Amino acid sequence: MSVQSFYRESGFKLLALAKLSQCEYSVVLYLLNCAVSGLDHIITTENELALALHREPIEIRDAVSNLTSRGVIRVGYGDLTQAPKVQSMRLSMQFDTHKWHHENGASPSSHDALVFPFRRQGATNLHVLEGHRRDKDRNNHRQAETNTWQRVLESFIRNRSLDDSELTASETAARTLCETHPVDQVILMLRHFGPRIPTLSLLASSWQHFQLLFEEETQKVDLLEARQKHHELDQKVRDAATEYYGRKEELDMTEEEQAVLQILSSHRHPRRQLFWAWQMRNRYPNLARFFDETSGLMLSVTGTGTIVRKPTE
Repeated sequence: MSVQSFYRESGFKLLALAKLSQCEYSVVLYLLNCAVSGLDHIITTENELALALHREPIEIRDAVSNLTSRGVIRVGYGDLTQAPKVQSMRLSMQFDTHKWHHENGASPSSHDALVFPFRRQGATNLHVLEGHRRDKDRNNHRQAETNTWQRVLESFIRNRSLDDSELTASETAARTLCETHPVDQVILMLRHFGPRIPTLSLLASSWQHFQLLFEEETQKVDLLEARQKHHELDQKVRDAATEYYGRKEELDMTEEEQAVLQILSSHRHPRRQLFWAWQMRNRYPNLARFFDETSGLMLSVTGTGTIVRKPTE
């Protein structure tokens, strides 16, 4: 089992629940740092490790002994005839957390280690009063929950190959996500990040991180690119209106036609005003060519001036 699997299975959160001593945590973090650097195991002595961690050799000896008995690390000794302080030992992390032994007798899983916000529904809902639920409503609610988490699971496993254990873990995390967040928002996050979310457990436990990242990435598109494009299209309408107004005598425009062009060339929202002018284009025969050239730039609006959004595909 690799350090990546240890990370995906929430091994660091299990360490937080392990209630180790300060020295034991120092040894574990030291071995994890070695593993991340490419050293699956190290060969050292109690004195050397004590110097590296700024501890006493007796503390290192007790920490290694306790961690070994709990299955958190693996240790092998060299020459057993040497004194303990100079005896060489081979240390490595036990990344398979299922082999860890917990002092409280229980064996918390990676799912138990996750930290979730308050559930929107269920037993932790503080606003639910006992005795006001009916069996029919309860059954309907359960059916709705089933359909909801299945949508999340189907969206996640699409284009992925998962084994039985990964599928079971994903199902559990999908249920939790639907209890803590709106299902449409969860699916939106999955579609946006795609393979950047390796497991549903990671999304559930790091929801706030992904939410902030999602807002940053989407705001960049809306505020920078879309706004600049909008200003450019507005200016095209103004330039076209100014050009045609300069040809008013050549095109023999009426006063009303000239007034339309003056409004479009100076208005704050010329593309919206173009929509209203285009609706009355039969009254402006000398502007027929102008409307043909600019009709693709206008924005349809409602009677109150609100832009009519095009339906998304």
